[in-house]
Amino acid sequence: MNNISLQKIQLMDASQLRRYRRIIDKLLSQKTPVLKGELLSLVEQFLARKASFLALARKHTTPFYILDKPALEMGLKAFTAAFDQHLPGCEYYYAMKVNHHPYIIKRAVAHGFGIDISSGRELMIALRCGAKKLVFSGPGKTLAELELAVSHSDKVIINLDSFQELARLNQVASKKRRSVRAGVRIFTRYHNVWNKFGIDLTELPEFWRKSQEYPSISLQGIQFHMSWNENARPYALVIKELAGCLVQKFTKAELATIKFIDFGGGFRPYLSEGYYPWGTLAGSLIKTVDDHLGQMSHFKDKYYITAAVPIDRYAYGIGQAIKKYLQPLVNCVYYTEPGRIIANGAMHVMLQVVDVKSPQKIIADGGINIVGWERFLHDYFPLINLTNPDRREVSSCIYGSLCMPDDLWGYTCFAKKIKLGDYILVPNQGGLTFSLAQNFIKPIPPVYFLNK
Repeated sequence: MNNISLQKIQLMDASQLRRYRRIIDKLLSQKTPVLKGELLSLVEQFLARKASFLALARKHTTPFYILDKPALEMGLKAFTAAFDQHLPGCEYYYAMKVNHHPYIIKRAVAHGFGIDISSGRELMIALRCGAKKLVFSGPGKTLAELELAVSHSDKVIINLDSFQELARLNQVASKKRRSVRAGVRIFTRYHNVWNKFGIDLTELPEFWRKSQEYPSISLQGIQFHMSWNENARPYALVIKELAGCLVQKFTKAELATIKFIDFGGGFRPYLSEGYYPWGTLAGSLIKTVDDHLGQMSHFKDKYYITAAVPIDRYAYGIGQAIKKYLQPLVNCVYYTEPGRIIANGAMHVMLQVVDVKSPQKIIADGGINIVGWERFLHDYFPLINLTNPDRREVSSCIYGSLCMPDDLWGYTCFAKKIKLGDYILVPNQGGLTFSLAQNFIKPIPPVYFLNK
């Protein structure tokens, strides 16, 4: 809520506030409703494997992560199949910051993926997992990280983040007498908060020519990245913008030196997560009005499912934009860096109910230190009671066992009832959770494998 809106609300009397709330509520009710059928289909897929999940729960002490081998294989195959069809020759680099579990990295490598890394630590993990090709992106690379990357220059492409980093890399490479392949990261007017990374697109021609002054660096590519995309449109907009720069500012000889263009990752998973009404602008206004009136906020829909498209629609849209804007200009290879779209469904969390304070207030034995942040205050994921499942959700706040009020897993659960000892599955927790887990109050739990 911005200060101007809050000040306006504070100046309204009760009748004005109620009228204001009705107007906003009407706007919110026009949102796409919860996709009940599609969500239920997802839940039923997990219930069809209930016996396998429960076998793990009875064998091991909760809480724990489940590394879902079949789901991981399915995610890797689905991604490559989509882009092989719509952008033949595309190269894949798994973004290991999303989930650095060695098994996931090794399986990505086995499927022909390279690894997208953002630190020296990740570089060492990726090499130990057998990675043969890597792209090293991210701001603020230290001298030690650049030295390590240069030592493995036969496997690593370094995506440079600034003019200063270009000069530092040349110093390191010259000292080691190594030739280094590099790219440069750009941002455009469409990047918003992602403009922390790379150089402005308008500086790209200058950067490209400046790199010629450094004999140890072979600048070969251009990279850009935005995350949390729900369809291919953001990629297409940047691809068109990049093409415009290349047409206007690059010579034919310079265009011929471009060996790769990397359009990053940022693909949101299809029909597996959602968000709450108060997370929308209209919903936050309603909550502010209700807070000012001293009343609880009630919304027509409990949550909305994120409207991301299937992966083949991303691939089609990106492929079409590249064919239209870039392929007439440059003859190069295209890279992409999937992370969440691969890892999200590859890992789940298993909990057990340890306290039932009321039907609406349940305590599980695992806290949100398992996922590293208070994501379930904002993000919706279906909770599934494997012991007493149902195709309908019951309203019940399921909390974790940490000594903090924000330790919440969700407000609803697919269950007939919830009782002491029930096993609760939190599906699709492989993306930006395991890698963010904390030894906070409780230890980070172990990982067990699901084979079927």
